[in-house]
Amino acid sequence: MKKLKQFREGGFIVCLPQKPKLDTGVINKLQCQLMCSTNNIIVHVAQAYDYLIRGISIVDDNGDLVTSLDNDLEKKLVVVGSDLNLWYALLQSDIEDEAISIETIPSRYMRF
Repeated sequence: MKKLKQFREGGFIVCLPQKPKLDTGVINKLQCQLMCSTNNIIVHVAQAYDYLIRGISIVDDNGDLVTSLDNDLEKKLVVVGSDLNLWYALLQSDIEDEAISIETIPSRYMRF
């Protein structure tokens, strides 16, 4: 498990499903919890290739569609569905990248 800052310094890009299923109520609750959290924050990600071979469209941090022809596909990680609300809450918070841990989940343990 590495910190988000280490991943970004290594050239990794965090991607998202093109049509995420979000719950604004959960995002708001998570934002409140993040304001006073002292626990380690862990976001789970999977390789972009695992999503693409299942026909799930994903976009990078610029909103561009990711395809299997991208040169840096191995450097693209996708936030798993169960952590999407947390990811959006983190994007809207002031939490530094050093405080966010990233754990890569192998595709065999994921439900798409």
